[in-house]
Amino acid sequence: MKHIFFLLIAGCCFLHPKNSKAQTASADNVPTRTTSTKPLASGPSVLGVFEGRPPCSEIARQLKIPVSAECTKLKWGLTLYQDPNSLTPTAYKLEGSLFREKPREGKWAIVKGTKSNPDAVVYQLDPDKPGDSFYLLKGDENVLFILDENRNLRVGNIDFSYTLNRVTN
Repeated sequence: MKHIFFLLIAGCCFLHPKNSKAQTASADNVPTRTTSTKPLASGPSVLGVFEGRPPCSEIARQLKIPVSAECTKLKWGLTLYQDPNSLTPTAYKLEGSLFREKPREGKWAIVKGTKSNPDAVVYQLDPDKPGDSFYLLKGDENVLFILDENRNLRVGNIDFSYTLNRVTN
């Protein structure tokens, strides 16, 4: 019983607000190395390559892709392309679990605003298809958060998050 009491007190001290920190843009927030064996796109026409493992069912439903009940997580690789001179968005390529046969490709744009932050930078995949657009909130240069169709943040769980992180070779 003494051990349980000690663990409870120690846990409370660790979780105290002064000991917790939110994710911030800082020097320690750097791209990770990819686990893919495929070479990553690079050069001035590539804004970035991002990878993540978000939950399956909610995203499949949003993208109108049927999946089995056993689909618990997705493995994604997103490449965002830009015009090398003007740095404006051009195309994207989304590869992974839902796109094994053929990657999803299209145009993307930078738009403003979420319900909670009208000034937030949001990447809209397929802006020319409003009913099928997919939204990503730019957290910083290295992190994108997957939004729902109403541009609300999605909440992950203990196993998976709705984030894509910049990767390098």
